[in-house]
Amino acid sequence: MSPPAVVSERGALRLHRDADAPASGGHQSARAFHLVPDGQAPVARVTTERNLGPRVGGHPAVYRVEDPTGTLIGRITLRRGRFFRLSRTRWTVEPANGPALRGYRGRLVWWALWWPVGLPVGLLWLITSLLGEGDGAFGPPRRVIWRDGFGRAHVVFRGLADEYRVLVPGWDPRLVTALVGLHQSFDPSEGGGALGWYEA
Repeated sequence: MSPPAVVSERGALRLHRDADAPASGGHQSARAFHLVPDGQAPVARVTTERNLGPRVGGHPAVYRVEDPTGTLIGRITLRRGRFFRLSRTRWTVEPANGPALRGYRGRLVWWALWWPVGLPVGLLWLITSLLGEGDGAFGPPRRVIWRDGFGRAHVVFRGLADEYRVLVPGWDPRLVTALVGLHQSFDPSEGGGALGWYEA
């Protein structure tokens, strides 16, 4: 959709770029957008509190989610995985009130299979795509399960289905929508283009 929308049982929240956000200074990790219900005023704003640092030894990106009055709803943090340390990309959701959640991209068992088997197949798929013989639809594990400190799953992203599910009630839909928008801008669905909904 244009502008993109996150659709749930409670309706659709559209993601509108924030034209008044400070200049990003060329940082590709900068994000700034409003969450707007159809035909209504914005209900939340997402801004970049800190951009991603360099891939090697860099700090994570931090995004602030606020209501229209500027009150903090929560923070979302992205820490990229490091290739040489074989670590996975991590998403952390910290609501202003409630437990923090952490989610890692892909399950360890699928990453263990990906490196010796999936990576060579993915490279072959990429080559055939460049030659016009394939569709480039083979990639690394994408599933993310956001869990609390007790290991209970609250939010799940199923990579093959491009589907998000909230498993535990009580989450602020504005924070969940901000998470979906940010996550999709870094890990877009197949139909979302190279940069997902955030593509200019």
